[in-house]
Amino acid sequence: MKKSKWADWLVVIGFLGFLALALAVTLVRPKSGWSYYENRNLARPAELSVETVLDGTFPASVEPVLQDHAAGRNILMKLSAWADLHLFHRPVVNEVVPSDGMLLGFNAYETPDPAVIHNQAQAMAGQLAQLRDVVEGYGGHFYYVAVPGQYTYFSDSYPDFLNSREAYTALEIPAFTQAMEEQGVNLLDMGPVLDQLGKPKEYYSLADYHYQFEGAYVTYRAILEELNRDLGLDLTVLDGDSLTVETLPNPYLGSRGRKIFGLENCGEHLTIGLPKDPIPFTRADNGAETAATVYAMPATGTEDVLYSLYMGGDVGETVIETNRPGLPSILIYGDSFTNPVECLAYYSFDEMRSIDLRHYKDRTLADYIQTYQPDIVVGIRDYEALLSTDFNGSPFQIQP
Repeated sequence: MKKSKWADWLVVIGFLGFLALALAVTLVRPKSGWSYYENRNLARPAELSVETVLDGTFPASVEPVLQDHAAGRNILMKLSAWADLHLFHRPVVNEVVPSDGMLLGFNAYETPDPAVIHNQAQAMAGQLAQLRDVVEGYGGHFYYVAVPGQYTYFSDSYPDFLNSREAYTALEIPAFTQAMEEQGVNLLDMGPVLDQLGKPKEYYSLADYHYQFEGAYVTYRAILEELNRDLGLDLTVLDGDSLTVETLPNPYLGSRGRKIFGLENCGEHLTIGLPKDPIPFTRADNGAETAATVYAMPATGTEDVLYSLYMGGDVGETVIETNRPGLPSILIYGDSFTNPVECLAYYSFDEMRSIDLRHYKDRTLADYIQTYQPDIVVGIRDYEALLSTDFNGSPFQIQP
């Protein structure tokens, strides 16, 4: 009986010691950083002061910080994901849907409202018409490009009991197309273009929301061909004869693969395209001169690569000068779908500017355009963001 009581005490003391050690490690670890697997910034504590304590700011920040920086957090989360995938065979793990050898994104259940979608489409088209007027006011040309996201491109691969957003997309795209036609805004919808090509599987990522290089190339080509046709230009369109395409050996997990800690690997790799006849150019990011390259190449062939391979990731402002004044200038704006397109587009212009309003806060997009007056302005947004007024969906606002 006495031995049993001592054993119980030892277990309790050992458990409390483990908790104390874990808490101590958590408290002394740096409270900043980036979560590679979750693709987000980790929580940081609010500044400790009498004011932040009294108004509740500091106490409210403590719990998220402890959760994000807990000792052994990644190991425990990886074990949980492994159990969900291989023991319980859950259809959704960390908002990822493993299906048909792909890692798709989970979409919350919804009942799309046709009236709401119609009104959103009308409002967005009206706003884009105003931006078009800004561009045409100084003699420029405005084009808007809509591209499918992963859930649209692979909608047939979702299990029947999960939401592929087919019902939403079936309302969104016709409403937006009609609204843009009514406003007379040039719209290039890549959905039908990709459908005509048979929607090759390799055009879109199996483990990320974005297209693969092949899908980006088709988008780039469609844009330049439309510009040449509509505006009577003779812009160079890189093709199989003028472009060297190389698939990197580096592992690529994609944002979905990282969310489940690399436990399901689709075997994807990223591809780049380099002009066979390169041209000299300069590049500046956010006003600072940087290396004259459009790919953030890995140092070795074995390290993981991210989608930031293209253009070095999302940058507020990029300016590439090729010093060929006989060619027009272009501004491309939008979210991450613009990045691989920009890796090719600069080749055809005297100057290429790129703006991402998620990161650029110096002025509104409309003011930026009015200041620099590019000959051509192209917006690129995916179906999910098409009607959203967040950041790149609000060209007349600066959003925090």
